[in-house]
Amino acid sequence: MPFFIFIVLVGFVAGRIAAVWAASLIDPSIPTGLRACTACNQRFSLVRQVLTLVVPIRCRGCQQIDRWWPIAASLLTVATFGSLSWLLLQHGCQTVTEVRPSADLWQNRLPYHLVFVFMLTTITVTDLLDYVIPDSIVVLGVLIAVFFATFTGELQLIHVWVDWDYDFVKLYGPYLPEWMKNHQHLHGLVWSLSGLLTGAGLMWAARIAAHVILGMPAIGLGDVTLMAMIGAFMGWQPSLCVLAIAPLVGLVLGLGGRIVTGRSFVAFGPYLCIAAYIVLCTWRMLWEGIQLKIIFSHWPTVAGMVAGSFVAFCLLLVGLRIFRAMPAELLR
Repeated sequence: MPFFIFIVLVGFVAGRIAAVWAASLIDPSIPTGLRACTACNQRFSLVRQVLTLVVPIRCRGCQQIDRWWPIAASLLTVATFGSLSWLLLQHGCQTVTEVRPSADLWQNRLPYHLVFVFMLTTITVTDLLDYVIPDSIVVLGVLIAVFFATFTGELQLIHVWVDWDYDFVKLYGPYLPEWMKNHQHLHGLVWSLSGLLTGAGLMWAARIAAHVILGMPAIGLGDVTLMAMIGAFMGWQPSLCVLAIAPLVGLVLGLGGRIVTGRSFVAFGPYLCIAAYIVLCTWRMLWEGIQLKIIFSHWPTVAGMVAGSFVAFCLLLVGLRIFRAMPAELLR
């Protein structure tokens, strides 16, 4: 119990830091209540901005208390930190047959993923406030992911290659290449880089297809770099799961957001972040429960799924373009 209380406190502080960091990276003209008062526009001192990491502070000029959305960001971070820690340590949400880290999960896997969730939280805030995914966050995240994946060699959700589809699997279990066993740190590097290239490459292809079919930019470059960071932290197999789940998250939350806020354009980055968090919390169920381990052991099946999903994505874009081209009178 003391450990989870500590996680809650860390999550609250991390959420405040994420809010302040995000506010410092977006367009200064956007009122956030952290750099200047939203009522009288009085600039806050550096000391005042640091104090917002702890509690909301009343403006000395007009006596208005700053916005409470940073508190909401902190509470959200507390919930995500606490839930992931509980699911990971108490229920083994990431424990799979093929991966057996030598160190306890709370020593390396948990801190690694909490840093990842912190990065995702900060990116979500910046994307919601200003439709921007700062390169400074993404680059830092990629460097952290690749370095620690290589340094420890045992942070992977699943190895870069596991074969459950060979003749002697019932006798010897899944096949793992020998080089992975003999070169643990090299495997960590390859695992992280393969996720980076998979996430960025597929999102880049989707960006080009959307631009060509719709005749306008539909997926930002920031979404490409965000998927690069997600892939570097999670590996190539979980990255494919993130790309599959994100549109479903967008469908549910996007429609709800349209109804509540009336905003016709919704940033895609938060959906990628939410999908990544879902995969972190449900990886064992995805890998062993619905038997993704069989699918990801067969390269032709993986290639066919990726190609089929890309074709379906393009068809949806064609339908969207036809829908947008229809006269408004026909839609009434």
